[in-house]
Amino acid sequence: MHRSERWYRDLEGGIITRTFTRHELDTIGTLLGLDRVQRRALFLVSNGGGPSSLEVQEPPRISDELRFLLDQQPFPAYVTDANWNVLAVNTSMAALFPWSTVPEANLMRWLLLSDEARDQHLNWEADAEVCVRMLRDAAVDRPHDPDLQQLISVTRKNPAVRDLWTRGTADFTDHYDGHVLRMTLPLFDCQVTELVTHVLQPAGLPGCRMTILTQRAPREPAGEQQVQAD
Repeated sequence: MHRSERWYRDLEGGIITRTFTRHELDTIGTLLGLDRVQRRALFLVSNGGGPSSLEVQEPPRISDELRFLLDQQPFPAYVTDANWNVLAVNTSMAALFPWSTVPEANLMRWLLLSDEARDQHLNWEADAEVCVRMLRDAAVDRPHDPDLQQLISVTRKNPAVRDLWTRGTADFTDHYDGHVLRMTLPLFDCQVTELVTHVLQPAGLPGCRMTILTQRAPREPAGEQQVQAD
């Protein structure tokens, strides 16, 4: 970056408080080998958060059209707001995850804090780590969101969650699309089930997500794949 050693010391010590240019941030990202999500976090931290930090958003409202789309899904599906509060679920989701129908249900609080989630998620630590990465990403995007800060504070009271926060301080994730959940669910007689998350972002509800859960297709043994290829 063609800077002096003192400049780097001031940067690391927090003495340099001016906003960096995009060229400087791109150079830092290249030098540190940051991926797409880490670069985004760097830009957000440098600029004090994203546009959503300054905007006053009205409470999201599920339109009749979105409600219809949700209900037409043959798979479990639900809509959450920017802080993972559950706004709507379809009948399949309600049957598979009754917790989602409880008033003020929140995906992060359920997965990170409830005993039920730890029992049902066979890879709970890996799934919880993805949630922590998303919370960390949201924190740099919306550093002044009091509801988000409260959610982070509440979930970090769990020692296991707090350990995940301190373990990967530079890890960020802005979505969990394509994440595979290995679970045992009462509706499936507690047999091991693999669910794949598909995350959509409704244009009419900025910051909200519509998530559809599908069962993972069974994978063919390597021998059968080779026979078919031959």
